[in-house]
Amino acid sequence: MRQLYLNQAALSARATTVIRDAQNQSCYLLVGKWGLRADVLTVYLIDGSLEAEVRQESLGLLPRFRLLYHRQPVGHVSKTFGVIREVLFVRGLNWVIMGNLNSGRFRIFHGRELIANIAPVSADGQTISLAVDQPDHEALVVCLAAILDRWAKHQQRRLNPLKNRGWAPGLSSEVAPFVTHERDPKGD
Repeated sequence: MRQLYLNQAALSARATTVIRDAQNQSCYLLVGKWGLRADVLTVYLIDGSLEAEVRQESLGLLPRFRLLYHRQPVGHVSKTFGVIREVLFVRGLNWVIMGNLNSGRFRIFHGRELIANIAPVSADGQTISLAVDQPDHEALVVCLAAILDRWAKHQQRRLNPLKNRGWAPGLSSEVAPFVTHERDPKGD
């Protein structure tokens, strides 16, 4: 399995992300943005030729994304309601993604065949490792890693709403301090 590495901070910042191999050679570029319907993330080879795309087709609680490989639709992925939140399906490719959004560790299978492993490399989680079985799957796994990273960021925001609203008790200048007044024992 070939190892690829991508910078999670650049992925979250809507910047161009360079995907490198184990020898630190640039292999792919990930370009685009999320958030609105019809937004696209595109994976290019380093020479500039288009490899894969992921298009956001819907918004809301269960956003849907379409995967394209060499400009041909090959599948779609979306969140589903249900008991098993740690399993996602890539319809069209018949891939199953198993893992945990909190830890950022995932395994992608086609039947019993392992397609890829996605895991954070460093303790701070700023670098993601992608171990992919075939060169034809690499660009699609990069797209799926971007989708999973986005869903993980949204889940972390939901788990800690005060952190993301910029509100912390006692730190805001708009909140008046609580002051107690002592009462005069004579009743004055």
